[in-house]
Amino acid sequence: MPLADYVKKDTIYLNCRARDRVELFSQVAEDLLSKKYVKKGFLDFINNREDKYPTGLQLTDYTVAIPHGDPKYINKPFVAVITLIKPILMKQMDDTTKNLYVDTLFILGLGNGTDHLSLLQDIMKLLQKGSFVKKIRACNGIDEVKFVIKDAEKTLRGDLYE
Repeated sequence: MPLADYVKKDTIYLNCRARDRVELFSQVAEDLLSKKYVKKGFLDFINNREDKYPTGLQLTDYTVAIPHGDPKYINKPFVAVITLIKPILMKQMDDTTKNLYVDTLFILGLGNGTDHLSLLQDIMKLLQKGSFVKKIRACNGIDEVKFVIKDAEKTLRGDLYE
């Protein structure tokens, strides 16, 4: 299933404000819980997982994070797309001694491991094209985010078959 199908209109959070990761995760998890995407325990899980296995990535022009939940806390599969007005400090995935200021996150809430791996691979391919994050960050509305994702995936699929 393409990324665009996992990103729902009510799981897109643009221009958020949070002092730190804990506050951001709390805001998003509370909203996802109220919309029945996740179960109680999701927030604790993603915070604990991020402590042990950081997901911050330093790209050429941007820093992003891709936290993921555990299937046992997911009611409906989703990907939350989050942009921040002011970056928050997170640990780098490939060097946990390094901190990064992250301003764009993709939180994965998937029902099974197979979906998780293929979707993560697709997201990584999109992120390697620096223009993808730039376009997401420039979005002013939810429909615009959905369009950018669909368009990027269409381009990516085209690249794969050329």
